[in-house]
This record gives sequence, structure tokens and C-alpha cells, in this order.
Amino acid sequence: MFVRMSYWKCKKEFWTEDFKLFNNGAVPIMKNHNGFIKAMLLGGKDSSERIAFTQWDNEQSYNSFSNHEDLKKIIKMFDHMYEKNGSPKPFEYEVRAQS
Repeated sequence: MFVRMSYWKCKKEFWTEDFKLFNNGAVPIMKNHNGFIKAMLLGGKDSSERIAFTQWDNEQSYNSFSNHEDLKKIIKMFDHMYEKNGSPKPFEYEVRAQS
């Protein structure tokens, strides 16, 4: 399995809109890609920090998605929510163990 975690800062006034856009915009796009398993949006209450967590069958499935225009489309759909210099910074990991 393979995981992508993307960290960014979201303007606080979008506390409710961010998860709606994630669930109704980003997740349906990712579901159209082979190897997609799940996605979560994490954020601390009263915090501008967000983490998008996505899980993929394998690194090849993730790479296929990450090289597709759909990832750029997802990043752009959240553009109005990013704080200045707060655009996503991805971290990619192979799942080494799980329970």
C-alpha cells in the first residue's frame, strides 16, 4: 500500500466548506482512479492546518493518479481556501506495516 499526506493551511472561515468540497469534489474524482482505497481530511478545531490523507493499493496506482490532471484539478478547486503561502506540501510513504 501507499499513502499520500498533503499538508496545507486553510483560511479559518472555510472550516465547514473545506470538508464539503473534499467529500463532494475531491473524493469522487479520486474514486475514478484505479487503486484508490480511501481519503480523509484532518484538521484541528480553530486551526488553519489541514492534512489530506489518501491511501492507494500500491505506488504505481498512486503515481498514475499523481501524474494525472485530476490531481491538479483537486488542488485548484481548493485554491480560494489556502492561506498565503499555504498551498499543499505532499509527503508520500510506502506502508511498511499495519494492524
